[in-house]
Amino acid sequence: IRLPRYPSKDIDHKRELKDTNEREFFLEIVKDISNELDLKSLSSKIVSNVSCMLDADKVSLFLVEGKHSGKPVLVSKIFDLHAGTSILPSCSGDIRVPWGHGIIGHVAETGEIVNLLEAMKDHRYNDELVKITGYKAESLLCMPIRNGDNEIVGVAQALNSNREEGFSKDDEK
Repeated sequence: IRLPRYPSKDIDHKRELKDTNEREFFLEIVKDISNELDLKSLSSKIVSNVSCMLDADKVSLFLVEGKHSGKPVLVSKIFDLHAGTSILPSCSGDIRVPWGHGIIGHVAETGEIVNLLEAMKDHRYNDELVKITGYKAESLLCMPIRNGDNEIVGVAQALNSNREEGFSKDDEK
């Protein structure tokens, strides 16, 4: 069953609201996602709105899935989505990140938020993702996603803030 869709305003309007009227901005986000019942499409809409909210070039969503060598693995469900994307990314293959490997795996393992202005200089930075995507991160914000039992069920990663100072402490909230 699909509920009727009420299209949200375009992404430029959302950006304008973010700067002028925070309450209306969040109302637009709620309208955008409230009628979506398909999990992949809902995840895509949420990530697109997060990209707009953080003013990030790209946002990715990794969910905990299964175990490999006794440890859970993070699997990309929405990868490199940017604000304004209206279609789902193609499913050309999931990107798997071992628990504790790279910044994404570190965030999943420790539950820490990682906010870096120069991500590639961090010892945890994973060059493998650059080889796969061809995209280099400058600023980076990586945060755990927890369920109601406070267990880590995923990691959200925002890359390359469009602000010179990178991602802020407010962005971490």
